[in-house]
Amino acid sequence: MKLLYTILLFFFITQGTTASAQFFIGKKKSEIKRLKIDLQKPELVFDKSDICIREIYEAPTLNDCNKIVEKLLKDSSYGWIRINENQVVSNFSKQRLIEVLEINGGCRVQIHQTAWTKELYDLLLSR
Repeated sequence: MKLLYTILLFFFITQGTTASAQFFIGKKKSEIKRLKIDLQKPELVFDKSDICIREIYEAPTLNDCNKIVEKLLKDSSYGWIRINENQVVSNFSKQRLIEVLEINGGCRVQIHQTAWTKELYDLLLSR
């Protein structure tokens, strides 16, 4: 059943209009089925209400992951701020975190929906 759902989700994602990266976070599964992206197909993680809370992009090399991050950072509406070599945060109102993780045989770029308080956000930026 899970394989069937994955195949159907892949079909619906590859049809429809093109969306930019980190476009899925905050959207319901029903909305996402009509979209496709311009990078690659991400793994999407949903909360109990079927709202997307994380996008995961995998790549074979760290250089490839850095290219994905650079493409994500081109969307200036998020006000991206690099806090270290592996993490980038959006402005407070967008509540996004990009992380680059090295994994066996490659790397992963994860975009998280966060729920930071203003105090925690300010602490992240003060590092």
